[in-house]
Amino acid sequence: MSTMAKDDPIAVEDQGLFFRRIVDLSPALIHTGRSDGYLDFFNQGWLNFLGQPQEKLLGWQWTSFIHPEDVEAFVEKWRESIATGEGFEGTARVRRADGEYRWMLHHKLAMRGDSGKIIKWHGSSVDIDGQKRAEKQLLKSTQELQRSEAYLAEAQRLSHTGSFGWKPHTGEIVWSDETYRIFEFDCGTKPTLDMLVERLHPQDRAFFQQIIDRASQTATDFEHEYRLLLADGRVKHVHAIAHALQDASGNREFIGAVTDITERKTAEENILCNERELRTLIDVMPAYVGTCLPDGTADFLSQNWLEYSGQTIEEAMGWGWAGALHPDDADRVLANWRAGLDSGEPVEMEFRCRRADGTYRWFLDRNLPLRNDEGKIVKWYGILFDINSLKETESALQMREHELLGIIETIPSMLWSVSPTGATTHLSQRCLEYCGVPLEELLNRGWESFIHPDDLKETVAIFARAISSGESYRAIHRLRRANGEYRWHHAMGEPLRDPRGTIIQWYGLTIDIDERKRAEETLRKSERELRTLIDVMPAYVGTALPDGTADFFSQRWLDYFGQTREEAMGWGWAHVIHPDDVDRVVANWRAGLASGEPVEQELRCRRADGVYHWFLNRNLALRDDEGKIVKWYGILFDIDVLKKTESALQSREHELLGIIETIPSMLWSASPTGETTHLSQRFIEYFGASFEEIINRGWETFIHPDDREETVKAFARAISSGESYTPIQRLRRADGEYRWHHSMGEPLRDPDGKIIQWYGLSIDIDERKRAEDHLRDTRIKLAKASRLATVAELAASIAHELNQPLMSILANAQAAKRWLNAAPSNVTEVNSSIERTIRDARAADETMQHIRALFKQETLVKKDVRIPDILNEVVRIVQEDPKKRAVPVECHFDEPLPPVPVDQIQIQQVFINLIVNAIDALEGQQVAPLVTVRASVTDSDRMLVQVIDNGPGVHDPEQIFDAFMTTKKKGMGIGLAVSRSIVEAHGGQLWAENSKTGGAIFNVTLPLCHAGFTTA
Repeated sequence: MSTMAKDDPIAVEDQGLFFRRIVDLSPALIHTGRSDGYLDFFNQGWLNFLGQPQEKLLGWQWTSFIHPEDVEAFVEKWRESIATGEGFEGTARVRRADGEYRWMLHHKLAMRGDSGKIIKWHGSSVDIDGQKRAEKQLLKSTQELQRSEAYLAEAQRLSHTGSFGWKPHTGEIVWSDETYRIFEFDCGTKPTLDMLVERLHPQDRAFFQQIIDRASQTATDFEHEYRLLLADGRVKHVHAIAHALQDASGNREFIGAVTDITERKTAEENILCNERELRTLIDVMPAYVGTCLPDGTADFLSQNWLEYSGQTIEEAMGWGWAGALHPDDADRVLANWRAGLDSGEPVEMEFRCRRADGTYRWFLDRNLPLRNDEGKIVKWYGILFDINSLKETESALQMREHELLGIIETIPSMLWSVSPTGATTHLSQRCLEYCGVPLEELLNRGWESFIHPDDLKETVAIFARAISSGESYRAIHRLRRANGEYRWHHAMGEPLRDPRGTIIQWYGLTIDIDERKRAEETLRKSERELRTLIDVMPAYVGTALPDGTADFFSQRWLDYFGQTREEAMGWGWAHVIHPDDVDRVVANWRAGLASGEPVEQELRCRRADGVYHWFLNRNLALRDDEGKIVKWYGILFDIDVLKKTESALQSREHELLGIIETIPSMLWSASPTGETTHLSQRFIEYFGASFEEIINRGWETFIHPDDREETVKAFARAISSGESYTPIQRLRRADGEYRWHHSMGEPLRDPDGKIIQWYGLSIDIDERKRAEDHLRDTRIKLAKASRLATVAELAASIAHELNQPLMSILANAQAAKRWLNAAPSNVTEVNSSIERTIRDARAADETMQHIRALFKQETLVKKDVRIPDILNEVVRIVQEDPKKRAVPVECHFDEPLPPVPVDQIQIQQVFINLIVNAIDALEGQQVAPLVTVRASVTDSDRMLVQVIDNGPGVHDPEQIFDAFMTTKKKGMGIGLAVSRSIVEAHGGQLWAENSKTGGAIFNVTLPLCHAGFTTA
């Protein structure tokens, strides 16, 4: 100061004013205070900032301009500095003259006298609001980056897909955590090509090296599969794909993904194994199987057909199979086949085919078309049965059998029921009409009085024995008709038991068999339908090890022959063979085991009741890829009926009736107008209700509500048109469980073609339907895994693009903080750092806009479509998932609705996403779940589609459309963001809102094309 006084032209008394002016002109906010903390001066910068005169700030008045949330802590810290004399540094928000609070960094230092006592406090304040905002934004960006990285890692883990980077010029390899898990290396291990090659299966190393060499030399993308041989001997299948990049220096780099596909490979191998077993079963069937294209050209024939006809596979394909037809049958067969191709109806016919040795044999041919969802035929399936033995029997036998089937199908039976003690409780109207008396008179006289005297004693004894023992009632006797004529009848009865096994009622029927008894020639009626019964007759299946020891028999085998599973295994099955046949059969079987050739022979086997029946046995070997036999498959057909003479026909007919009763299906009949006239015992036991109760309630009440309307329509259509009845629906069992059944019904017509009765059966296909649902789940999971893999690649790309600007933001923010903490603070450098931070933040934003533009600029293939068609298809696709099927989806469309120009695939994905989200939101809700889809025209040029649920609604209707924002535990948070991008790319809008009555509403508007209206 003394120097200034000597050299400066300013007088000493003016120097105070001079320094005051410098302080006022300083860009810093400066103030001073007394030793007790009383602030006695604020420079002009402070006064301009606060918009207040000096006197409004002196003392402690300045504290009123500190933000209410900061003032208490700020003043307390200032008082601590006053008490200790230590320098003060703190941040607080200060209200500017325009009312805005801005963050300020405050410094105060004590000025001491010679004695060390504080005589003055000098302070300055710096506006750090921009820095604070940058730090907040940086923290948010860092958190978003960390969350994105976490999403990526979880997506890779769930999809078993890892990522990698490889720089050929340096040899550097980078793996994600999932890649380490796939190759089963410790994450601390630095990956190298040599280490990877060492883990490869020896047979795949050369191929892998070729791929790597070509990629490093040509810098082209590559994709391949290979196997890993792990230390414990396990083999993994891996699929790798990589994309080549080039940096600014011209160096090449590969970015790729590697997926563990071991489960897929295992599934493929299982499918191939199952296919081999299926072909083996086809080959051992006593029939010849083939398939044709929609134009009738054969594309597959079973091996046993080729062996029979002596044709090669090349000769038989196309229309070559017709060369084996008998010349007298060829024109008729080909004409019928072409007519079936034109009509699309099943084709059934008989003809003769030439065997390899030149002999012609009769065959029954059946062909059935397979249609796609649009009803278009995509394949024909045919099967050929050798019926030569049936054709060669006497013509009289054919006529009797034809008539027998007619009697069985028309079932002129009389139904009855009795109490556990044998007292009659019900007689059908047919029974009363036959006897010609009312129910009261028949009960008074007793049913025994209508039985022929010669049959009375035996019939009563059989009935009493059934009542006392609880065994089935079977009796054949003559019954007197109303006109006094006696006619032969077959009476059958079965007990109905409660859950404890106590008989609570007997139900039975009496079938008129007088025509069969009186004249055998009337027993023949329909050779074709007899063959149908023969086709469904049970066969007995077993398998054996390569050494011939049996390791499996079907339950039907065990039940028929009366053996336990332990008794039949190994060679125990030979004990049921007739003593006169056993040596020959065993010798032939051992010869087949030694040669590996198929074994076919006839033999007699003892049934559980001791009766011997003739059987045809066929055995075929299953070989592995090396031709080694790994299994023998055998099938046993009862051919006793072909071995019996005509004199045994009546016994065989009786047995046939018993077999029909054991058919594993539920039989029914109805009148020409559709009234139920008969339900088999198996049907009544399944429903757990009496025949009368089923009639009173209506069979429709036992159908699942979702299937009821369609089934009733199909039945009404069949009754009115006379066409076959073949619906598939769920039926409620006695225990309340619904099971899938395939119902089939056919009309019986008189010689004039008039329907006189309907007969049908219902087959339990629940296991097949469950298998189809399981397969559909597998496909959904595979599709989900594919989508997750795609998301993983997208996340990796976004993380790579944003990494550099975000790291620059972090570095500049840290630099600004260091410049502010310097003593004194370097405001110029702080401003520079903040400007660079803003620049890099804008760069990051531009990168995100560029990525979003990539989605928006995707080429759309638009065409005019009907929105109701798209929405109905979306609902169908969603409800194919068994887990989504439980939530009802109702569709309401205004009529008529105009067409809308859209990319059908993309818009369909939008509505799938919205409906699936709505269903997921209803999980765990107390109210009955419901999703409603509405479509209407809001004005002259827009259509509004709404997806409405009755769930909890959405917390933030706008935030849910942000990328990676999700409310699901396993969601990725990009579905709604991508959906909005797709809708906006179509010129529409997508937004969400909460319903006043509860639940959420997602709205989609799309522009109309004004091409005309169509009826929805």
